Amino acid sequence: KILFFIIILLPFVILFDFVSINYKYVNRSLIEISEKNINSTFLKKIYNFFGKKYENLLITIPSENKKYWLPEDINYRNSLPETKIITAGTSFTRNINPYSVNLNDWERSHGNENSNRFSDLNLINTENIKNLDIAWAYRSKDRHESKFDLDVQCNPIVVDGKIYTPTAGGGRIVSIDGFSGKEIWRTKKLHDDVARRGLQYWKGNNIIEPRIYATNFKKLIAINAKTGNFIKEFGKNGIVKIKPSSITPIIYQSKIIVVTFDKTVEVYDLVGGKLIWKLDFQKKYFSRAGGVKYNNEGSNPWGGISADLQRGILYITTGNPHSYFDGTRRPGPNESSDSIIAVDLNEKKILWSFQETEHDIWNLDIPAPPILTSIIRNNNLIDVVIAVTKRANTLMLDRVTGKPIFDMNYKKAPTSKIPGEKTAPYQLDLRLPEPFAKNIFSQNEITNLTATKRFEIKERIKNFKYGFFEPVDTEKKTIIYNFHGGAEWMGASVDHQSQTMYVTANNVAFITDIIWDSQNKKYISRFERLLDSDGYLGNVPPWGTLTSLNLNTGKIIWQVPFGEFERLTKQGISRTGTENFGGATATKGELVFATGTLDKMIYAFKSTNGEEVWKMQLPFIGSAPPTTYVANGEQFIIVQSTGSYTLRSGYSVERGDALVAFKLKK
Repeated sequence: KILFFIIILLPFVILFDFVSINYKYVNRSLIEISEKNINSTFLKKIYNFFGKKYENLLITIPSENKKYWLPEDINYRNSLPETKIITAGTSFTRNINPYSVNLNDWERSHGNENSNRFSDLNLINTENIKNLDIAWAYRSKDRHESKFDLDVQCNPIVVDGKIYTPTAGGGRIVSIDGFSGKEIWRTKKLHDDVARRGLQYWKGNNIIEPRIYATNFKKLIAINAKTGNFIKEFGKNGIVKIKPSSITPIIYQSKIIVVTFDKTVEVYDLVGGKLIWKLDFQKKYFSRAGGVKYNNEGSNPWGGISADLQRGILYITTGNPHSYFDGTRRPGPNESSDSIIAVDLNEKKILWSFQETEHDIWNLDIPAPPILTSIIRNNNLIDVVIAVTKRANTLMLDRVTGKPIFDMNYKKAPTSKIPGEKTAPYQLDLRLPEPFAKNIFSQNEITNLTATKRFEIKERIKNFKYGFFEPVDTEKKTIIYNFHGGAEWMGASVDHQSQTMYVTANNVAFITDIIWDSQNKKYISRFERLLDSDGYLGNVPPWGTLTSLNLNTGKIIWQVPFGEFERLTKQGISRTGTENFGGATATKGELVFATGTLDKMIYAFKSTNGEEVWKMQLPFIGSAPPTTYVANGEQFIIVQSTGSYTLRSGYSVERGDALVAFKLKK
């Protein structure tokens, strides 16, 4: 009898594992049946095994599926016009709220809900910057506890002179006295990736004490800002289960909002952690293309979120779809990838979406949080959202309508030789705002360090291909810029009052190719930096830059190399800059503080002309943008110095666990 009941119930048990109940979703069916919901490892293996067999059968039998796997029609592409333009709007949304100054407190990573990372402090300025020195250095001493040994990519927050930050791979959040550098409290061991991209402070009220909110991979956590203890009243003992996320939450009215890698906006009660509603911001595909299941993975919101609190609009930036150079399983533009997405928090719907790169097969995320600011048009202050991108573009759109502020120029793109690849006919070729880094490799981009090195690289790449959105294929290796930026996850610093942006960037050429894995029947993407025989980049410098951009005109004000190889400087070679992953923070003291270069330096530049006015070496490479604040009447600059996780793949990088503070010598 028991066996009989097991046999009867088994199909229902299996079916149940395919079912998800989408409670509180505003744009998804209540019940959804999909293989993506399978929890059982055994069932998943069985399903994948038979799914692959069925897929292989579909590819070989029906004629329409065979046709899909033919190379693209180059003749049709050639018949299209060379360019097209989306003209800028003529009327824009006027500013409704003059920005308050950002002084002593830094309640959210990147400064505030605008993510503009600019400070109105000026106690440290161009007149006294020469007296800036180390005040203290905090060491977490828990790096050995990390399984992944990550760097800290969190821009620290500071409130009432107290610093809050995750530790370097130790999986803890700590509070530090901003004047002395002494640790006040530390949490218990959390996920290694806790608060990966930032923290949110809430001041509380007359009854509830101040809190720190952060994502802890598959959890949203709330911590008492005074003690470091979990808030028992929030969720279950301070924890709310969410889909995976690593970006900074944001507070809107009485709600705490997170955005997840499941491509969802999740809205919770700020005090108790109760789920209020959820929204999908990416369309789910359950169809097939050429016999294979549509691959809807990737497009993750790595960069972050910002919010117009007056209008109730959330802004999200998203990354590239999977896989890097293979888009055969995801025909079409791949909506919501490489995009800025606006969500109306009051109407609970997507307001608009703008995509920078269609059908991305080059790893061209929009990696940084959107920035909310205002610019001048027709003598009016208008509200815009900005995103700096790996392609070195500054996307600037009307905050409410999504209309472009500058003309969007598009250029015809090449077809692919990969069977089944369906490239986008056109790609954005932005003229204004001016690109702040290189984006297309050519013969002119070959290194000029010496004639010998130039000849070496020229010979090495003579059979490679490159050009405007040249697809990677199996026949020739392809050289591309922007795999590591242009801009990266650190984003930019924007002065609201002068409408000026400061952004660090990379100019790094990568050798890419793609190979067919016959055993697993899939393409494998491969990539490496283009290096000369001495280990230096094989493209022409500068390899790292800091740029100032006028947001009103879209014109570059100044650009300087960022970072130095001392050995090359001693050989009489002009400063080349270095690949960098740290970021810049500008202040009203007419200074831009920037870090993340291979030389381990933190630099200060004049914001008016880019002149370097100060630098000091850190114990390890700077790994997040600087934060500035006032404690006991003195202005401090603090910077994470933990070594760069990203740069370890190509350079000798020492791991670290320091947070270094600077102030003026008396």
